[in-house]
Amino acid sequence: MTLTIKMNTTIGKGITITGSIQAGEPVTIAGTVNGDVLASDYDVTVEAGARVEGAVTARSITVRGRSTGRLIAREMVWVQQSAAVKGDVAAPKLWLEDGATFNGSVEPAKADAAMIVAHYRNKNAPARPA
Repeated sequence: MTLTIKMNTTIGKGITITGSIQAGEPVTIAGTVNGDVLASDYDVTVEAGARVEGAVTARSITVRGRSTGRLIAREMVWVQQSAAVKGDVAAPKLWLEDGATFNGSVEPAKADAAMIVAHYRNKNAPARPA
């Protein structure tokens, strides 16, 4: 018998992170992130009441809260009714629900190039002291 455990990182409502996040699993943000979120092979969710100030790079991105910065997704960006997004989107698909606020541009053809650039920038970023 094989037991498979799926991991998911959750940043709680009372948590504020300042700095970049690099994740090797799905990320749910219910608090505040002031920095970039890189989870290229996984999904990122910004919950209602949450705030992200920085670029988000993921397989798929769901926004229910507030996001200011570029959204780069390999598959899809879903901006739900309660969301407010200010920034450009690079993804092959964008789903914008009625009632959502979106201020930016959409670049479906540039999603692959944007993903490569995001990886390069994060690999070459200087290490920050703990």
